[in-house]
Parts: sequence; C-alpha cells; structure tokens
Amino acid sequence: MIGGVSILSLDSKGRLAIPAKHRETLLSSFGHKLIVTLESSDHLLLYPEANWRPVEARLLALPTGNPALKRYQRLVLGHAETLDMDSSGRVLLPARLRELSSLDKDVALVGMGNRFELWNAAEWDKQTSDALAIDPADLADHLGDFTL
Repeated sequence: MIGGVSILSLDSKGRLAIPAKHRETLLSSFGHKLIVTLESSDHLLLYPEANWRPVEARLLALPTGNPALKRYQRLVLGHAETLDMDSSGRVLLPARLRELSSLDKDVALVGMGNRFELWNAAEWDKQTSDALAIDPADLADHLGDFTL
C-alpha cells in the first residue's frame, strides 16, 4: 500500500526524488517504471506501472460515444508517460505536465493506496485545510456506516 504525505522539492531539471520509504517498496514490489498522467489541473497522478495497467484498461473500455468521456480519456491517456526511476530514486517529470498542474519547486507527494498524487505544496496545504473544515455531520451523510 502506498500511503503518507511527503513535502519535497523538485530539482532545477524538474526531477522528483522519491523518498526512501517509498522507493524501497516501489523497487521491491513494482520495479523502476512509473506512469505519470494528468487528471485535473491541480495535481498529477503517479502510478507504479503494474497498478496503472488495470486503470488504463478501464479507461479504454469507456464508451466512446459520450463526448465528455472521450475528452476524459484523451486527457488521462493522452498525457500518460512512462518514467524510469534512476539509481538515485529520481524521476524526471515532463515539463508540460508540470506546467499544466502548476507544479513549481515545492511539491507534496501524497500516497493514495495504489498510486500517488503530486500537488503543488501550497495547494496541498489548502486542500488539507479544506478537508479539516468539513462538517462531520455532512461527511456522515455521505459515508453511511463507514468508519475508520
């Protein structure tokens, strides 16, 4: 499982150094290939290659007659790129994806179970504040019997 939040800095070339705690898990369980893609304008998705393949298959299976779904397929699949983790545990994030998701120097790498999300650190702090401000009663209406 991929979890935790790490605040990191991209280097001058746009490389992300995967933290050691994740790097060891990724290399031993998934290998050195990661897939990065765009899902929205505020963050990137970063999947171990093995975890990406089922997602890719589900996206390819979406009905193509729906214009909104077709645009979503193009967004996610069209921007998907394979990254190779180097011997230092770094991946080079494509400049265009960094630009489209407003990633500058400081980023938040957020573990989401089967993938990472990569956020601008300031935007991640805002997302965290917004989540902490959710009224528990409103959340309970959506979660039903689910508890942690």
